[in-house]
Amino acid sequence: MNEVEGDQLVAKRIAVVGAGVNGTSIATACAKRGCEVVLFDAGSPFAETSSKSSRMLHGGIRYLEQGHIKLVREALKEREEWQRIAPDATRVERFFFPIYNDSPRGRTTLFAGALLYQWLAGRYSLGRSQLHSKNELLEAFPTLSPENLKGGISYCDLVMDDQVMAEHLLAEAQSSGVTLHSHSRVSHLTTEGSLRVNDDTLQFDRVINAAGPWASEILMESNIASKFTISHVRGSHLLLDLTLPHALVFQVPDDGRIVFCIPQSKSKVLLGTTECAHDLKDPINCTDAETDYLLAILNKHIQPAVSREHITATLSGVRPIAKARNAQLQNMSRASRDSEIEVVNSLINVFGGKWTSARHLGRKVASVI
Repeated sequence: MNEVEGDQLVAKRIAVVGAGVNGTSIATACAKRGCEVVLFDAGSPFAETSSKSSRMLHGGIRYLEQGHIKLVREALKEREEWQRIAPDATRVERFFFPIYNDSPRGRTTLFAGALLYQWLAGRYSLGRSQLHSKNELLEAFPTLSPENLKGGISYCDLVMDDQVMAEHLLAEAQSSGVTLHSHSRVSHLTTEGSLRVNDDTLQFDRVINAAGPWASEILMESNIASKFTISHVRGSHLLLDLTLPHALVFQVPDDGRIVFCIPQSKSKVLLGTTECAHDLKDPINCTDAETDYLLAILNKHIQPAVSREHITATLSGVRPIAKARNAQLQNMSRASRDSEIEVVNSLINVFGGKWTSARHLGRKVASVI
């Protein structure tokens, strides 16, 4: 968006802090509106939370249980956009929910949710939701534990190669005119449009704080009050030497959570995620307790048992859960992954968000600059 100065149109100068999926998408959307955009990241682009996800571009079927219908419907439409612009980095996957005697949700509940998920997608549906008998599941997954298995359901969703997707988004940003500065930590912001990066103070027409888990932290360092804050939730995954024909979704009887096991190649699967409160002062690593938790869930459902020797890598990222400053987050699994945008003079703060909705969030932020 441009401003008139005298008789000339002058492009607004925009700084975006944070080169994850949200910051990069915001920077691109602003550049496409004619702005001069500079994107800063304290490390390497996409090196933190954006590269530590479950590698899904999904509507969030589990959010239906919490009543987030609008969020799911919008994300399902946005899922289609990703598939259209990056067919080389996405693929349709069928997810199977095996149901056991102790499963928190039965076939009727899960099938109703899967049908609603398909219906909300409308013309963007990726495939029919289906009911499956015990024998059908065991035929599809010979390693699935048959004891107390009642059957299951399946639905379709989108998974991605996050590295290829990151390359797409960074190339799009730079071809749109965005200037990227890696290893450039922003240590101070003002509501008048200035920021301090390394040892320099720079002035812009707008500064967009899209630092993900660190968005609130940089505001506190800058003594800027906000209506919103962030709860930090560590999510860890295990990359395993394991072969599965399709993705599996496990229900956890103790806490009602669901854990995904998604094929990454013919011999690798990604298992996760955990949800643990995290202090940003602590290392972002998968703990022994998280590893034991994920392996126990997997080994409850498949045979023979998978051990630590099957782990080829671990991934841990911190998800920012946006909330009103005085709100209490009672249950991390039930928290909305929606985002919040706050405008304070020349400063725009972006809290929360997720991979699937990043491009929509970018356009939304660009509309208020």
